[in-house]
Amino acid sequence: MAEPRPVPPADADLRPVVLMVDDRVENIDSLQAILDDGQATLLRATSGEEALETLLTHDVSLVLLDVQMPRMDGYEVARLMRGNRKTRSVPIIFITAIMRDESAVMRGYESGAIDYIAKPVDPSILRSKVALFLEIDRNRRRLQQANASLDQARAYYESILNAAGEGVIGIRRDGIIEFANPAAERMLGREDGSLIGAHGDLFVPRDGAHCRCWETDKECRADEAEFARGDGRRFAVSYCCSPVPGQGGSAVLVFQDITARKELEIQLRQQAVTDHLTGLNNRNGFKEAFHMGLERARRNGKAVALLFVDLDHFKRINDTLGHDIGDHLLQAVGHRLQDSVRPYDIVSRIGGDEFTVMLDELDQAADATTIADNILTAMQRPFRLKNGMEFQIGASIGISSYPECGDNTEILMQAADIAMYQAKGSGRNEFRFYLPEMNERAHARLMLEQALRGAVERQDFELHYQPQVDILSGKLVGFEALLRWKNSNPDGISPAVFVPMLEETGLIVPVGGWIFSTGCRQRQQWRDRLPDDCTVSVNLSPRQFGDRRLIGEIRRMLEENELPPYQLEIELTEGMLMQDTEHTRQVLRQLKDMGLHLSIDDFGTGYSSLAYLKQFALDSLKIDKHFIDHLATSERDAAIATSIIQLGHNLGLDVIAEGVETQEQMALLQDRGCDVVQGYYFGRPLPAIEAGAFPHEVALH
Repeated sequence: MAEPRPVPPADADLRPVVLMVDDRVENIDSLQAILDDGQATLLRATSGEEALETLLTHDVSLVLLDVQMPRMDGYEVARLMRGNRKTRSVPIIFITAIMRDESAVMRGYESGAIDYIAKPVDPSILRSKVALFLEIDRNRRRLQQANASLDQARAYYESILNAAGEGVIGIRRDGIIEFANPAAERMLGREDGSLIGAHGDLFVPRDGAHCRCWETDKECRADEAEFARGDGRRFAVSYCCSPVPGQGGSAVLVFQDITARKELEIQLRQQAVTDHLTGLNNRNGFKEAFHMGLERARRNGKAVALLFVDLDHFKRINDTLGHDIGDHLLQAVGHRLQDSVRPYDIVSRIGGDEFTVMLDELDQAADATTIADNILTAMQRPFRLKNGMEFQIGASIGISSYPECGDNTEILMQAADIAMYQAKGSGRNEFRFYLPEMNERAHARLMLEQALRGAVERQDFELHYQPQVDILSGKLVGFEALLRWKNSNPDGISPAVFVPMLEETGLIVPVGGWIFSTGCRQRQQWRDRLPDDCTVSVNLSPRQFGDRRLIGEIRRMLEENELPPYQLEIELTEGMLMQDTEHTRQVLRQLKDMGLHLSIDDFGTGYSSLAYLKQFALDSLKIDKHFIDHLATSERDAAIATSIIQLGHNLGLDVIAEGVETQEQMALLQDRGCDVVQGYYFGRPLPAIEAGAFPHEVALH
């Protein structure tokens, strides 16, 4: 049996173990006497079977094995040791007297021995070889302990990374992901393990906004960036990407999902500029919006107006009925103010019962008159609150404008405030401009608007018709119907003035319906005078185009006047077609299905987008008069007109030039292949009785 030393030292479990195997006890005693220096634990076995049993129960560092033993010799013991996973790496030194037999030595090496010691044993050789192999064993054990420590540390730190809330990703120099903790997989929507072995481009959008630190040797950070989830959706992150020293360019990427933080920031930012009671901008929000409006006005050469609206006698309601009723009334006022202005104007409550309105993109400051009047009219209607109570409350409005009254927010607010107090002093429920001369213009505009409303009620309009002529044959192909204000028109005001006012006030809807009805009726009355393919063109306003009743109204007018649809052409502007693409496509398709001709008026002055020309069903383009005026004197205008003609023909559209006044313009348009012309060269817009007598063919030269 194996016999450890009787009294092993306290650190025996740390010392190497040497197993001595020989069938003769005296040989083992001799080996023990040589090696018994306290540096190793010595075990004994007197047979191969006992040796194998000892090897399975002890952690042996070296075996000194006799070759010639009964029943199981040293070769068999060595072969069995090499076949067992626990003992296959234990070094074996054969101790034998047959070293002169070369075949026996080779057999020993083949069995698994790594060295031989000849009998009789030389003590110095034995000690030297045993010391060498035990040192090797000590180094092996140290390496195993180091690996075990590394494994333990790796497991420890990996458990920390796995428990971390931040995403942690290890990336090679070529962008391949080698490690991703659960937080990273969860945030990126890649919990199926698809991150490992994938490329960093999988979640870092290649849009130039990100540092790919695995491609460099520098650390990079971003407080706000975007990564992509597995479903393609992007989310906000902050991240730090650092190279790992000594790892061949590898990097570690640590990131956080900051979506909640961003949403909170947006919410706090919104609260900072929003009035909590009405949901409108507060004073800060108004100043920000007005500052941006001024910047746009400076770039675009437009005017901006500021309306300071103060409710009349509001304090009396608060004092007598309480603040709850007052708050409800302020909310109702806010809604009514928004309903009284254009969609892109900005209404704010800057405190108490004071509101402001920013009127953006005005051609002139006097245009604010219409909206101020709309507000005063709206305020005169009773307010019905949720509790059933009704109130009637007026307002006083002060108006200032850029650039007339100043060029910054504070000056314009102060000017509007002064004008508002002037309005209160004039009897309330009025508006006043800051500058007296602007009040005069506003008064004149208001008078014109009132006169225009009266004209609409009396239908005090008529249509004049301008001929459209084929540029090659001189044949009459159509008339454009143009609105005129009849004899009661004050001071002969141009359509360029009153038609935009009709649009701003919404009066264009009833007037536009009258134009359609009159034009259809007139064309039908000309049925025996004009060629069958001669059309009447009617301009459609943006407000009419957005009216959901438009298609039904046009169909009704065609039926009432028994007018073939191909004899009616509708002219639209580029801006109208870009407002609501789906609605536009649907309306144009319905108009086209009815058999109407569709034309784009003033082409080249709006969006001029090839996209809508391609997707909408159109028949013709009209080159704006602005380009025709300088056709013979401006190379740029000539080039634009030529390009429009070529574009229209390439898309299968006819091209009409409007505003043709000279023979030189005619010749140039003929040379460039224009299809139809209209303008003073053939005649001014004519009353219906004269238009009906217009010749069916005219001389072009």
